[in-house]
Amino acid sequence: LEQAFYTDEDIYERDIDEVFLKSWLYAGHASEIESVGDWFLFELAGESVIIIRSSKDEINAVMNVCRHRGSKICLESKGCAKKLVCRYHAWVYELNGDLRAAAHMQEDLDKSELSLKKVHCEVLEGMIYINFAEEPSSFAPVRDAMSEVLRPYHLDKAKVAYRETYPIKANWKLSLENYTECYHCAPSHPE
Repeated sequence: LEQAFYTDEDIYERDIDEVFLKSWLYAGHASEIESVGDWFLFELAGESVIIIRSSKDEINAVMNVCRHRGSKICLESKGCAKKLVCRYHAWVYELNGDLRAAAHMQEDLDKSELSLKKVHCEVLEGMIYINFAEEPSSFAPVRDAMSEVLRPYHLDKAKVAYRETYPIKANWKLSLENYTECYHCAPSHPE
């Protein structure tokens, strides 16, 4: 690609908006939220999502932004809660993102209109995928193509032993190309 595809900020932002925020993204593993109320954050390009187990068999993804004044609800990278509570004005949300209580607001407040914004969420063999798009592409083709292939590995019973994030100061395309081609291997990794 031409150099601008690796360095131009506008192209990068378009990549984020048109590729990543409209694609199914691996967010984590169900073993990271084994009990009801367990949650972890998925963060990408300034977006923050709470991935939470709201019941034994239900995992939800909601934006980590209070609907009142936009404060972040969860400040740590993971935790466990009976309810999600905004620390700024103490709005209280159910584990599925529904607004439960909003102190000092008018009596006729329509709480159903102020739930946390939901992010599309699918679980495949224990792996949690999310999609930010309002109308995401169907997850069915992924499920149809991968379920039978993945099932023998029992990934739904796997556990995350350790997670590490390596922030890089580079465009995502450079990182991806670095791992998919080996033109650089001999000069960069002579061993």
